[in-house]
Amino acid sequence: MYVDAHVHFWKPSRGDYGWLKPDHPLLYRDYLPEQLLPELRAFGVESLVVVQAAPTAEEAAFLLELTRNSPFAAAVSGGLDPFSERFADELKTLLAQPRFAGVRFNGAAFRSDRSAGERGKLRAALARLQSSGLTLDLLARPDELPDVASYLEDVPELKAVINHLGCPDAKEPPSEPWRIGMERLARLPGVAVKLSGMLTLAGGPHPKPLQPYVDELLRLFGSGRLLFGSDWPVALQAGGYGDVVRLFEALLPDGLSEKEKGDIRAGNARQWYRFA
Repeated sequence: MYVDAHVHFWKPSRGDYGWLKPDHPLLYRDYLPEQLLPELRAFGVESLVVVQAAPTAEEAAFLLELTRNSPFAAAVSGGLDPFSERFADELKTLLAQPRFAGVRFNGAAFRSDRSAGERGKLRAALARLQSSGLTLDLLARPDELPDVASYLEDVPELKAVINHLGCPDAKEPPSEPWRIGMERLARLPGVAVKLSGMLTLAGGPHPKPLQPYVDELLRLFGSGRLLFGSDWPVALQAGGYGDVVRLFEALLPDGLSEKEKGDIRAGNARQWYRFA
């Protein structure tokens, strides 16, 4: 069985997805839970973590309502602006929803050239997430990982998950910034990494370019801090849900035990997002 720790649902007509454009017709359409249901049943996916696609509290509320009666959606990771004066109030409102499990920030929020005021707001937001028992999702590029680590070192009890292997260029070997960033993050026991978005990174079900990344992440984080995620429907640009699962399985080394594989497939997501 799998827990898919990274799926998106959206309706472009809602209007707050700045990155979704009509010139991408495959993605610029509604993607809702019922469309994914056959794939979940076919591949033994028992639970989902639904992740934001817009940086607004309104979209987080939309996802919580959309998945309220879903037998699969176990957790929602919403998108909030850590620099907004409304951050604390928006977070408090969302915390009243039992499936609200976390918030996703972009790695650009952690840049070292942020103003002193912005740095203070970000640190306060991270501290609030830690005290609330929420999980931080991070969409960060390799060059942003060291800056992310410098902030997370100050909130050691905060559970954080780096999305999409840290967004490397899979056409190239692991870069020095990626290695340095991941080495620092791996020293923090509350940080995990999603083996998600891999189909898109590799341009299809091609394990060879991704194997050095997965091997290095296993060395650094071990099997107890890696999570399976599909990145559906973004992954549809490079293949189907079955391609996602087959690529993921092909990248798991034969030397892993079934217990270790099971943790990556499902158990770690339950632990990081705090659901049974």
